Amino acid sequence: MAKEAAIADTVFEAAQKIFKVKGCANTTLEDIAKEAKVDVKKLKAAFPSVEAIIHGILDKDIAESTDLFTRVINDRGKADVKLTRLVRELMLRYQQSYIVSAVVSEGVENSDSDIRFVKSCLTPSHIDRYRQNTAILGRLIAQGQSEGLFTDADPVEAAYLLRGMLGAAVRYRTVTGKDDDIRDHADFVMRIFLKGLLR
Repeated sequence: MAKEAAIADTVFEAAQKIFKVKGCANTTLEDIAKEAKVDVKKLKAAFPSVEAIIHGILDKDIAESTDLFTRVINDRGKADVKLTRLVRELMLRYQQSYIVSAVVSEGVENSDSDIRFVKSCLTPSHIDRYRQNTAILGRLIAQGQSEGLFTDADPVEAAYLLRGMLGAAVRYRTVTGKDDDIRDHADFVMRIFLKGLLR
């Protein structure tokens, strides 16, 4: 089991590198096998298609993101500090994962076929987990309201607005070709978001 997980991690890492260069729709299993230095037959036995690899990456990334959301909501501390830390860590995850970045960044300026290809691989389970994680963001905002930090906005609506701002920040980096520290963008998003939410 541990060996299979290690092989999957190697394949996912190789796939992400190829996706950044060629895009998902133009990547073949042979490309990924070559980059991962694994036999293409073994790769096909584990992942019969590029879509299966994308599913695997999404499953892993969403599970790790859920762990992050859960850990942050259960940490001690003020809601604004926890929220800021969560946003910084999420933005780093978006920067590190081509697949997750594609999922969160679709917009008018860059709604290319590759983003649509990745989004077509989302399952109802992925979407449900995204909603649950957004609800956790809402709980953090509600915590801030109970601490007297935040205004009486609808916590879940505010959480969706924040997720939209994060997607817009990722999209901005894509459109402008920026490759600076994404945490600076996370901090900028939080300054704007919290200005509208702070009492």
